[in-house]
Amino acid sequence: MRTVILTADNLGIDIPSNRAIFETFHAGNIQNAALIANGESFDDAVENVIKQCPELDIGIQLNIMEGKSLITSYDSFLTANDGYYNLSVEKLIFVSNNNKYLNQIEAEFCSQIDRVLSQGVKPIFLSSHFNIHAIPKIFDIVCRLALRYQISCVRTQTELPYFVKEFYRHAESKYISNAGKNLLLNTATWINQTTLKKYDINTNDYFIGVLYAEQMDRNTILSGIKQLPDNTITEIVFHPTTNKWKHLKYLEYKTLVETSLKDEIHNLNANISPWSKIKLNTEDTTPTSEPKEDTPAEQDTTNEETLPQHRYETVVHSIKVSEEENNTQNRNESNE
Repeated sequence: MRTVILTADNLGIDIPSNRAIFETFHAGNIQNAALIANGESFDDAVENVIKQCPELDIGIQLNIMEGKSLITSYDSFLTANDGYYNLSVEKLIFVSNNNKYLNQIEAEFCSQIDRVLSQGVKPIFLSSHFNIHAIPKIFDIVCRLALRYQISCVRTQTELPYFVKEFYRHAESKYISNAGKNLLLNTATWINQTTLKKYDINTNDYFIGVLYAEQMDRNTILSGIKQLPDNTITEIVFHPTTNKWKHLKYLEYKTLVETSLKDEIHNLNANISPWSKIKLNTEDTTPTSEPKEDTPAEQDTTNEETLPQHRYETVVHSIKVSEEENNTQNRNESNE
């Protein structure tokens, strides 16, 4: 028996996406949704989706790629002057060995997790917008935060190659681009296995949703499931919307509101399950050895009572202290 986790990304990004997730959940297909904490329709997602669908498993789709940062208390390398993110995936890869960037990325992620928790929502898993958490140094941050916030799972992206019957689709530029992304993500996931073991983090075995991103119609879904090994856990990711102008995402929505889809999946010897009901590694999630690199919060030895209340503010506090020390050192050197 194969187990598949059907997840809708982009909860909170806009009203049509929220509505699509609400409807596909009630159709019995989508059982998990990834919430964007800095999305324009975050409040609507909480009130009109999450609170109305208590059986829907919620994860956090960490986002530093588009939209506005939740933090305004320090100068950020990640945003323009107006507070909106101005990054590309290529730039993130390039700066992922720079500790200043990594510290601010961690602060951004903490602010987003804190906002979700402040609404009384208990996230089950962590993922990211544009899969940027697959970048190894950023993946390490996400795994550490999963342990810190007691979030049980982190998404990984090992997608096996498969083909749909419409062979013309494989000659399209979108598929060729997605195939390149899939190769990079598979490689990154292979590298990240060491980090998963270090932190003892639960994850899915396989993933479907990159090769045919935003083209996940019935045939694509069923073709992807057919090639999965038995006794494996696979997350299948969608981006549904009720906005007809976003044609490909709208077709995903139309596929996912068909109540017969779950029966066809079951006929392929596959069981649909939410994240929370998956039998994963049940051992203690405390890592066997502490990470070699201290987090910014761990480096700060200030009395806890004097630190800001929110965890992301603790990281920001550490960043500010570091910047002040650097400025003082520069002034002393200039005086000499």
